[in-house]
Amino acid sequence: MKILVLGGIGKVGQWVVRELLNNPAHEVTVFDRVSGPERGAVKYLAGDVQDLGQVMEAMVGADSVIHLAAVHNPNIATAGVTYQTNVVGTFNVHHAAFRLGVKRVVSASSNAVVGWSYSERFVPDYLPIDEDHPLKPEDVYGLSKEIGETIARSYARKGVETVSLRPSGVVTPDELERMRKDGGRRPTGFQAYSYIDARDLALAFRLAVEQPIPSDTILFVVADDSTVAEALCDLYPRVMPSIGDKARSLTGGKGAYSNARAKTLLGWQPVHSWRRD
Repeated sequence: MKILVLGGIGKVGQWVVRELLNNPAHEVTVFDRVSGPERGAVKYLAGDVQDLGQVMEAMVGADSVIHLAAVHNPNIATAGVTYQTNVVGTFNVHHAAFRLGVKRVVSASSNAVVGWSYSERFVPDYLPIDEDHPLKPEDVYGLSKEIGETIARSYARKGVETVSLRPSGVVTPDELERMRKDGGRRPTGFQAYSYIDARDLALAFRLAVEQPIPSDTILFVVADDSTVAEALCDLYPRVMPSIGDKARSLTGGKGAYSNARAKTLLGWQPVHSWRRD
């Protein structure tokens, strides 16, 4: 399969490319603002996801697309740059796929669409949060990702197979090892405390390209556990009394987001955790 990875040089993209190359049947091209090696198993093309013509040129001949190119945090760019990059870029990718007859687009969305990640006022309707939870983003990043999912849905109606994966708190193997040595992260108020190892996330992206799953699929791709040692059923009511008994099922190390749908549809299972070797 010929796969185009947009944003393939970034933190997540590097692991996705490595995972794709584990399958010798895949031919991988990376499109990124940063130039890659001129020779090797992967073809690298420098370009801007906000330019539709460049995206279409890079996508010619691809069977599937993995879209990772984005401003991944609202605190590292202005609101306008974050919105423009994420929304226009996502439109360009899906429109190019539609015009060129590309079969499937798998995009990186985010748990931020729910509204928790960058809002101190968010209170979930229920826990653990799943894909049916209402979306209530207050920051430009979460908003851009919600719009991105809407764009994907609109092109699914036009015949493009679309999949949106919602990771949370991506950590590299080195970062995971530091968490293990520290015994997890220190609680700092009412947060999701969710994460996903980059290797587990990369596997989910590969499976989302390969598996015959329904179009317009949205999946939380998170670890089974949280980043803190204390059970969330105890922590949450203490730091946010108004949550009541919504966290009662989050015993042991259970996380605040449900990954059950990803496990079912992708045949995926996270294997890396800071709690075990």
